[in-house]
Amino acid sequence: MSEVQNIYHTGFVVHNLDKSLDFYTRVLGMKIELGPVVLETPWISAVVGYKNVKMRQAWVGVGGGHFIELNEYVNPRASVRSDQFDRNRPGSAHVAMIVDDVIKWRQKLNTAGIKTFGPDYEREAEWPRARYATYFQDPDGNWLEMVSRAPEPKHCKPH
Repeated sequence: MSEVQNIYHTGFVVHNLDKSLDFYTRVLGMKIELGPVVLETPWISAVVGYKNVKMRQAWVGVGGGHFIELNEYVNPRASVRSDQFDRNRPGSAHVAMIVDDVIKWRQKLNTAGIKTFGPDYEREAEWPRARYATYFQDPDGNWLEMVSRAPEPKHCKPH
């Protein structure tokens, strides 16, 4: 059996793709890397395990090979999870992004009306651990994190 070679993408289910694209591009400054497209083939139905799937999809990112896949299920449509805001529940997930200045990002997010969690101070931590971090949610309750880190030591292997 072959080994896992790389991480392809992180997928989030969203209620309104247009609203989510606005958040990820306007608020977070990401670029649309693909789409939006409509997927409604037997192949995508087989992949996700629902019959007669119709979904709108777009990929956003900052380059570098990893992106966030945003999926709006048109069919079958579902309601928002009641536990979406509980970040301690098994199965909850988040995506962490590296930024230069978490404090400025936290201020920008708060100004945009987005609630953030995290300390107001930076801790001492060696690479690759986060020195400063803040958690927040996209419009659909998907959890995101922004972190800053110490510089990567010269002796580390490239990733």
